[in-house]
This record gives sequence, C-alpha cells and structure tokens, in this order.
Amino acid sequence: MKKMIKRNKICFLIFLFSILLAAAVFPFLESRIPIHWNMAGEIDGYGSRLWIFTEPLMMLFLTILLDVTRNIDPKRANYVKFEKNFDGIKAAVCLLLLLVQLITTAVCLGIDVQVQIVLPILIGILFIYIGNMMPKFKHNYFVGIKTPWTLADPEIWFQTHRFSAKVWCAGGFFIILSAFLPSPLNLGVLLAAILILCFVPFIYSYYIYRRGKDS
Repeated sequence: MKKMIKRNKICFLIFLFSILLAAAVFPFLESRIPIHWNMAGEIDGYGSRLWIFTEPLMMLFLTILLDVTRNIDPKRANYVKFEKNFDGIKAAVCLLLLLVQLITTAVCLGIDVQVQIVLPILIGILFIYIGNMMPKFKHNYFVGIKTPWTLADPEIWFQTHRFSAKVWCAGGFFIILSAFLPSPLNLGVLLAAILILCFVPFIYSYYIYRRGKDS
C-alpha cells in the first residue's frame, strides 16, 4: 500500500484536495446540481448534490485501477522504462477531473462559466499532452494503442505510437478548435476528431503489419 501511495503521490494529493473541496462546498449546494451540458453550453442534466463527489471518487478508482493493471501486466518490467510518462498521464487525468469538479462547483455557486468552450479546450490539451508522451510508451498490454498487431510485435508498437503521437496532437488541436465553433458545427468537428483519434492508429498498425509481411 505504501509503495502504491508513493508511486502515485501526485494523484493522491490531487484526490485529497478534490475530496476536501467537495466536502467543503457540499453544505452550500442545492439538492440538485447540474451534471451535464450540451454543446451549446446549456445544462441538460441534473443530479443529486452527492454528484459533487463523483470526480474525486473517479480519481481514486482510476489511480488504483492503473496501478493494479500495471502489476498484473505480463510486460510490467517495461513500465520502468516510461515511468515518468505513465505517472504524468495519470496525474494529467486526475487534474482534468479536478478542473471539471471546479467548473461544476463554480456553476453551482452562481459563477458564469462558458462550459462549451472550457471543456473542449481542457480535453484537447489532454490529448495533445498524451500524444507527446506516446513515442515513449514501451510495449505493454494496458497503456497505449493496443491492436492485435502492436501487441504482437514491439517494432509495430513503436512505429504505430510514433505515428499516432502526431495524430493525437492534431486531434487535440481540432478538439480545441471545436470550442470556438457554433453549434452544431462544434459537435461535428468534435466527433470527427474523436473518430480519427480512435481509428487512424488502428488502421496504421495494420498497414505496418501488412507492409512488413509483404516485404
């Protein structure tokens, strides 16, 4: 347990701040709080004020889950080779959740937040950050672009992640761009960017596999 806390100290510090924030604002919240916004920035979903604890609980769950998957990964020895990058991504995800919690808290307290602009920007920055980390990911079964071909061949893994880094950075910029477009164009750009992020690396890994096989 101590080893896990030490390895994830940044995530646990963010979690601690998040849970204290949720506990501090909880008595001042209405019985129902906004939990979802549409692409126009309009609130279209409400939930119990207990939802304010969702983000810290998600942080805790993801931090523990990623630590467990690392320990059971048959290639867990490779994590040491990209330890800082792996820890950085976990911390970045926790930070994003904290920022989402801050946005929700601000709206609940009557502060005007342009959610339809702020959230895509934050998500786009996260994709760009992860994209920059991708070339450093080492062969494993849980983190990265996992296709039958990348998992079967470390060289395909490396080439796919080097290529996918550019795709994810470009996709992140398009997600940020979607924040400044009118609805429903912003939704179209956002969905297109997500589809590209998911499918282009998959197709490229197969292309590398076929190219190697044909040669």
